Amino acid sequence: MTDIVIEILRALVVGMIVLYFFRIHNTKEISRIKGWRMLMLGFCLLFFGTLIDITDNFPALNKYVIIGDTPVESFLEKIVGYLGGFLLVAVGVWQWFPKLIEHSELIRKQHEMEIREQRLKVLRATMVTVRGIMDGIISNINEFQKQAKNNKAVSEDCATFLNYIVQDTTERLEKLSRLDSTPEKPMAAGIGIDYEQKHL
Repeated sequence: MTDIVIEILRALVVGMIVLYFFRIHNTKEISRIKGWRMLMLGFCLLFFGTLIDITDNFPALNKYVIIGDTPVESFLEKIVGYLGGFLLVAVGVWQWFPKLIEHSELIRKQHEMEIREQRLKVLRATMVTVRGIMDGIISNINEFQKQAKNNKAVSEDCATFLNYIVQDTTERLEKLSRLDSTPEKPMAAGIGIDYEQKHL
């Protein structure tokens, strides 16, 4: 009696797995992955083996040859059901694992791409803010330069040097705002963006 209960419980568990496989087969993209059909067929054979295994507990079924405690039933249970099922599950898993690894790698790359895009978005927002501040500073410097030149308050060399500083700063900000990635490099104040690096 204990054997029958255990065999029925085993058949129910395997049956629920098969039912779950059939339910997700039609609703998910998982069925397109190579090896999925082998897994499903393998579990179906295992379910068949568990069902037919229950029948060998009832001697009255021996007359039907393929069920009951007969050599044919034993062959169907152990060879077709269990051995065939486990072989197909093993082949399915063997075919499926590379696809799962490939899928994991794709998810990792997508995650890295999203991080890069977010960093670039933050950099561009920062650059718009910095550019707004610098435009105000450059405008004030230009006004200062104009008044200093009119009043002859600074030498020609100082005015030229001040003009160079403004142009150099503008060029550096332009390079930084045109970046399409955020490479890093150590700077005096800490880790900064390598805006001088050539990118393909």
